[in-house]
Amino acid sequence: MKRLNKKEILFITLIAIFLVSIISILVYFNFFVGPSITNVDKRDSVRFENKKIFNIEINNNPLKINKETWCLLVEKNLALDEDNSVWEKASNGYCSIIADDKDYDVYVKDSYNNYDSTKDGFKKDKKKEIVLKTIKTDVDNVYLYIGQSQQLIVDTSNLNDKNISFNSGNNDVAIVDGNGLITGKSNGKTTIIIQNKKEAKKEVNVVVTRLIKEMDPAAKRDYFTCNMLNDEEANLLDDILFDRVNRAGYGTRAGVLAAARFLTLESTYEVPYFYENGRLENYEPYKHVDGEGRYYHRGLYLSPRKTKEITASFVGPVMWGCKLQNYTDWGGVYVTGELYPNGLDCSGFVTWALLNGGFDVGDVGAGIEPNHKDVTDLGEIVYLSDELMASGRVKAGDLIGLDGHAAILIGWDENNYYIAESLNTTKGVVATTVKRSDLVHNSIYRYVVLMDGVYKEQGNYNSYWK
Repeated sequence: MKRLNKKEILFITLIAIFLVSIISILVYFNFFVGPSITNVDKRDSVRFENKKIFNIEINNNPLKINKETWCLLVEKNLALDEDNSVWEKASNGYCSIIADDKDYDVYVKDSYNNYDSTKDGFKKDKKKEIVLKTIKTDVDNVYLYIGQSQQLIVDTSNLNDKNISFNSGNNDVAIVDGNGLITGKSNGKTTIIIQNKKEAKKEVNVVVTRLIKEMDPAAKRDYFTCNMLNDEEANLLDDILFDRVNRAGYGTRAGVLAAARFLTLESTYEVPYFYENGRLENYEPYKHVDGEGRYYHRGLYLSPRKTKEITASFVGPVMWGCKLQNYTDWGGVYVTGELYPNGLDCSGFVTWALLNGGFDVGDVGAGIEPNHKDVTDLGEIVYLSDELMASGRVKAGDLIGLDGHAAILIGWDENNYYIAESLNTTKGVVATTVKRSDLVHNSIYRYVVLMDGVYKEQGNYNSYWK
């Protein structure tokens, strides 16, 4: 074998050094040099009301092999909680994030957990600067009536200093004790500030409002009237409804119960009864198809923007409480051609509660008809008896009624059963109290529709609301 001369050895050595240097540079830039934020642009969102679009421009070294990056917005004064955050993947060096109009710190990271941020004092060359120090609560928003209390459940498991304090931003609106029990004092808005000395801070929004009240079936309520609420109040009622359903468990038995109890017990105002004009599916004897007198979307039908969601074929649309022309005669009580406040009939209320609880069962009526679908087709029909009610088979959230009338059993105590329904005799959506001894022997309820096959999951179920 020919021995290499000095020039050849030097040349090979230089080539080797060059290759090692190139590989080292690629390794360094690929694994240890993070992306950088070059620009953050905030502008109004056209599609989403009261939202902003944050456009984030990212610079990544061209020598990097893996150029994937992600972006995150973190509200000012809050720590980065990486484990419970949803990062937005960048495309061609840009992220576009739709968010509330607030002040945020922007974070970006690459596949190797190199970071950059707009946060003051952030040092991207020290990953230890990202320390997960967060206070977590079971809710971010609390809705109360005057005198009502709600306990905040607080998780401080990832804090070194677990001694936290609670303070109200406005004690005239709501107070909070040292354990996180919030009590409404007067109508208005405030925040509850939860923090320890150094590590973390969390704010919970509190609204105290006259639009909800203590759940009492015996309480008399006024009706929702036409245009009685402004958009902010109508939106607030939707937010409270969704909060109650989500806490109970959207898509569960408890979620349906929360919706039914909200409209019949917790809402300060009552939805009028309206004898249906027709259904979305036109079948005999219904001659008109429009959906008025019923409702097919989540939330309450109390804002002008909600009328855009209803397509009427001949009259309307109008909100609950506004006058609507009746097209279906019923025994001379509801006369064809007359105007009545719009609201819900019995099956309209039941399907509304099911939809808002997480179950879209379609446009179904209250009868037992072989030719079309009714609420009785949703589960097993079992006729009322003392043995049935003592068997444990019946749960709150099951349907109850007779041919032509549908309602929801929303709970019971030692003395009474409570039934949520819309009746022409009560002229509205109400919670009816029936003595335990009278339920089996009455003229309104004949059977129960067992709903286990529909609900599948129970959620945060309780047979009574107290």
